[in-house]
Amino acid sequence: MIATVGFLAIGIVYLAGFDENSERTLQDIVIIDSLNNMVFGMDRDNGIHYERVDREEKYYASMTDIKLIGDDSIQITFDENHFQFGRGGGFVKPDSDGSSEFVATINKGQTFVAGCNSSSMPDFPHDENIPAKQLHVLKYIGITEKNGTDYHGFVHQGGYVSDDMDCKFPEMIQYSVGVEFDINMENHYYGEVWDHDWD
Repeated sequence: MIATVGFLAIGIVYLAGFDENSERTLQDIVIIDSLNNMVFGMDRDNGIHYERVDREEKYYASMTDIKLIGDDSIQITFDENHFQFGRGGGFVKPDSDGSSEFVATINKGQTFVAGCNSSSMPDFPHDENIPAKQLHVLKYIGITEKNGTDYHGFVHQGGYVSDDMDCKFPEMIQYSVGVEFDINMENHYYGEVWDHDWD
């Protein structure tokens, strides 16, 4: 009885934050809450990823197209078929609402989710096999020029939410755009730089 009352109270608090015309479901609210309480591993497994501005096809997670729309903004097209990473290292098509693409505007310094897979929570020495969903979080760091070629730069890092969460497309991307994830290049080690083609 107490647990039921508590759950209803939490639900009322969340719902109070949305206007009566909102189409957000309880599942949407749970996703938003999970994204705002994402756990990052203590080792901050991460890297820096570069994508050539002039390359038509993009290769990281669900990003299939990146367009420069201003000095500090890009428009990214995400593909549902590449959002969920399979356990075997490939991609599997997740359950969705029928959308196959989602487009978002991302500003320099902004963070967002680009992929999702089943994993286990890291950094728990007493139980290293706690099931979790790993979300691939990117931070857009702007254009880098090298040898006369422009590259879109991203810092990427794995964050974790409950394994009970579905890898839901496009909601996990859509709602993540409004979250400021704790990805800070100055405070963490970024030892991997990949997907560039300069010497």
